[in-house]
This record gives sequence, structure tokens and C-alpha cells, in this order.
Amino acid sequence: MTVANRLSLDPKKALQKEFTAVGLRAKDAFLVLPEWWRDAVHHPSGVFEIRGFVAKYFGLEIGPDGRLRQRLMPHACFKTRTGTDVSEIASTRAMATAVARVVASITLPQWKGGLSAAAALRAIALAEGSTPWVGLDDLLRVCWSNGVPVIYLPSLPVTKPKMDGMVTFCGGRPVILVTKKSSAPAWILFVLAHEMGHIALRHLAPSDGGAIVDEKVSEDDGGLDDQERAANAYALHLLTGDGPGAFRLTRLMKPETLAESAIKFGTAQGIDPGHLERRAFNLQHTLHA
Repeated sequence: MTVANRLSLDPKKALQKEFTAVGLRAKDAFLVLPEWWRDAVHHPSGVFEIRGFVAKYFGLEIGPDGRLRQRLMPHACFKTRTGTDVSEIASTRAMATAVARVVASITLPQWKGGLSAAAALRAIALAEGSTPWVGLDDLLRVCWSNGVPVIYLPSLPVTKPKMDGMVTFCGGRPVILVTKKSSAPAWILFVLAHEMGHIALRHLAPSDGGAIVDEKVSEDDGGLDDQERAANAYALHLLTGDGPGAFRLTRLMKPETLAESAIKFGTAQGIDPGHLERRAFNLQHTLHA
């Protein structure tokens, strides 16, 4: 039975299986297709048009058999912590790269060739910002003004695991993608600072499509390679400076007490209270355990 005949039996179901095979959540993929897919799916030529749309916007390609398949991507440095097979992150990386290419192509500020040292960027952020600390808005302003787009992609229609963050070089500039899902800016603040560290420390080669993919980003240096430890050190210096930065807990605190303490300490030390609360939250879980 030919591909066309199989599609004529149940074209939508056949495409669902095809989407799933390349790591897409079929239900979500159909939601982002243009309205014309509902009519096109009943015609073999329309099905191939749908495939072409999906391939373009989801970072895939059409193989010799006419079906969707993973695109052969340039080399990436995958930073995994939990024994995750890098192939499991391929769908997310491909889709994120496709988005990055579009954004890079329409970004107006020119890429200035690098990001400054953490201390210099921290000084700029503090001087130009509206708070006594370096927060998410400050880092976003610094990145975009230096020609580094930052894209937040918390919900991707993929069946495989996502990474926390990624930096890729495309369109003649580095692009940062944060895929860690969180409603609190402080929970993605360190991820962004970490990816900025990879750029500033020139870990990312300026070759089109190259990438550093961070499955997990945290301040715990255990088991990390030299690049990850260096990116962490850059991020911490950017966010906390050379001050004490030691917001320590010896006992469990009520949320309101913790928030008050973080605001007081953060204001005095020039550290985002949300960043302090996030660190304390992780520590409270450790104390509770």
C-alpha cells in the first residue's frame, strides 16, 4: 500500500503518527497549524504542504521517502546531568533553533562581538536599572542592547525532555533560549545569567547552528565540567558581585519571614531578593529532608 493510499484511509491519524515519530506532541502541533490544514489534509498534495510547513517551523526536514524526519544539526555541546541520552533533546533543540533563526533575522541591534566581564555588566545594569540589584529586566536589556536576542519558550510541543537553557549561534549572532518553565522571574534569572556566561567566556564557537545545550542549570557545581563551572561563576558574579552574598538558613522559615529577610539582605547587598529566595527555597527543602 502506498503512502498516499494509507493517508486516504485516515490522513489525520497518519500525520499524528508521523509527528509523534519525530518527537512532536501531535495534538499541540495541529493547534499551531494554519486553518487551511483541515482541508489540505484530505489531499495528497495538501499533506505534503502540511509537512513542508511543519518542517520549516519546527526545525525538521522531509526525507527521501517524503516523510518528516529530524534534521541533521551542526555540532552542539550537550551538558547533561542525569544520564539523559542527547538524542532525547534533539527535537527541542531543533525547534528552538528554528525559532532562534527567525528572531535573529529580524533583530535590529548589531551583535557587538562579545559580552563584557561580569563585573562590568553588573556595573552597567546597576547604573541603568531602577532597583539596587541586578534583576531579570536588567539582564534582558543588556543582552538585547548588545545584539543578543533572548527567547522564552516554556511550552514546546515536544514529547521528549526539555533543557533549561541553550545558546546557539545563528544569523551572525548568538541567541539565548530559556525553556525552563516558571512563573517567577527569579527562577529563570540564573539560567539566563549562566547562558550569558557561555557567551562572555567564548565557550560558543561562532559557527552557524552551533550550540551549547544545558539540560539542567543550577548553582550546584557537583559533577560539572570546567565550562559549566566557569559559566556558573560568571553568573554568580553578575548577580551577586563581590559582596558577602551569604544568605544562610539554619532553620525553616515561614514564607513571609523568608521574603522579608531576602528583601532586607538583597537591598543591602545589591542582590535580587527573588534570587536569594530561590536559593533559600532549595536550602529549606534540604533542611526539611
